[in-house]
Amino acid sequence: MLAAAGSVSAKKKTPPRADIKVTYNYHKETITDDGVISTRDYPYTLLANGTQSKFYNVHNEYMDSLESTPSGRRISHQIWNEAVQKYRETGDRSHIPFRRDDMYIFKSSADSTVTVYDRAGLSEMGYYVEPLAEMRWEIADSARTVLGYECVMATTNYHGRSWTAWFTTEIPLQDGPWKLCGLPGLILAAEESDGQHTFTAVGIEKCDMPMYPIYNKKTYEKMKRTDILKAYRAFRDNGRSITQTILRSAPSGDMGNFTLPPAHKNENFKKFDFLETDYH
Repeated sequence: MLAAAGSVSAKKKTPPRADIKVTYNYHKETITDDGVISTRDYPYTLLANGTQSKFYNVHNEYMDSLESTPSGRRISHQIWNEAVQKYRETGDRSHIPFRRDDMYIFKSSADSTVTVYDRAGLSEMGYYVEPLAEMRWEIADSARTVLGYECVMATTNYHGRSWTAWFTTEIPLQDGPWKLCGLPGLILAAEESDGQHTFTAVGIEKCDMPMYPIYNKKTYEKMKRTDILKAYRAFRDNGRSITQTILRSAPSGDMGNFTLPPAHKNENFKKFDFLETDYH
């Protein structure tokens, strides 16, 4: 049995290891179904080694790892049930393990590709692969300091948005948050012109962490990038409240009696859009 286990283990591909870990704050302006404009902040991590990188949300990966095994699913269901019970008793939703944004971005200079995994609806998930070198940057004379690193400004238009990024040649990695890359140094801050999406580095450290592939890859359907965005936009525009739907489908199977007021979308609703807007 041990020999067989060793044989199986040997066949598993060893994940690449990172040389650096960068933590970013993803700041996003959004609007709720009842028309209230709000801001949300999501912690994201970039693991990179110069030829490969992984950009992901640690909380989401933890929840995905639980869902990948029977024992983990039992733990996940227990977490959900306890959180929903607390919500019933106190009205406090802070313990409910909602997903905190959903994207995973894998970049590879070896084959010049970016592989993106993202949400395409309430429970629908999709992925796609696109060329790595799609961005065309213009480097400016402006400079600023981020985390003690002197950074240079660069601008680009990408998939419907105009981006301003700040990169440092002190860290010669042609990488950055989300899909942003291709500059002669690591991108430590970036914002698009509407101010709805910004990325800011809040921590940098050397590391030797493995860049594990995504869990539950079979749950992701290969789709066109614009089709994923269109599908998620249709859900966002026409779907029921995510909060109500998720609470009504708690793992315990107890639908509960959760009722939210009807949505009242105002004229600003369609102004708040995704990181890419060229799907319209």
